[in-house]
Amino acid sequence: MKLASSTALVLITSTCLLFPLQGSASSVSNLSVVSALSSMGAAAQSKKPAKRLKVTSSQQAAQLVKRQYPGKVLKVQSSRVNGNPGYRVKLLSSSGAVFYVSVDAKTGSVRRN
Repeated sequence: MKLASSTALVLITSTCLLFPLQGSASSVSNLSVVSALSSMGAAAQSKKPAKRLKVTSSQQAAQLVKRQYPGKVLKVQSSRVNGNPGYRVKLLSSSGAVFYVSVDAKTGSVRRN
């Protein structure tokens, strides 16, 4: 049977509470263990799941750009686009002009600069 981490934490915390150590010094250390476990549980629960990105690699960014803009891809760099992770793609048009296109990795939007 597989338990979720929060369920396992509750079981460990409950076990510590059910079987207290004898003596005053032991009681203090037992409380320390319980509060440490409680704070670990709170930290584990406060972590938000990672947001999924629509574009996860520079190759994928280059493919998206090539679908919308004709030309040769010269370079792909990771960068920030509108505060989100993204890519900056350098292209060479058929007429010889160099231009840049930004790809927002979170939304997948492609925009010429």
